[in-house]
Amino acid sequence: MNVKNKRILALLLDLAIVGFIASLATSMIKFEWELGTYSLFNHRISFGLSLSVLFYLVYFILCDIFWNSMTIGKEVLKIKVVLQDGAPLELKSRIYRTLLKTISILFWPISGLVFLVNGYTLEDDFSKTKTVEKSYRLPQ
Repeated sequence: MNVKNKRILALLLDLAIVGFIASLATSMIKFEWELGTYSLFNHRISFGLSLSVLFYLVYFILCDIFWNSMTIGKEVLKIKVVLQDGAPLELKSRIYRTLLKTISILFWPISGLVFLVNGYTLEDDFSKTKTVEKSYRLPQ
């Protein structure tokens, strides 16, 4: 399986795990922050932030910053994020990538299409990173 497919599966696994946890939490705690409303064809449509969205953001931000851009999905599928030259990401690079990822989530249809066409995400392109398969070395 190529890295592109592994990235998609890793994301789906992460979304399933966080979705399960978020659904448990939101069944106990009701939190919605309405940011605005508008009318469309005599229907009131509101948009805002829910506890579920916060769970997803916190999960990916914490994984990127404190777990060297590893998520449970990436760990299970044995892939990791590195700089384009293969070097590990430093904290500054992880924070920059996380900020770009947060912005690209807002435009997920566009960023998803870019990934499907090119095989890399917008945050990969701007932060000069790539996702590779993890290699394991046996101790000598």
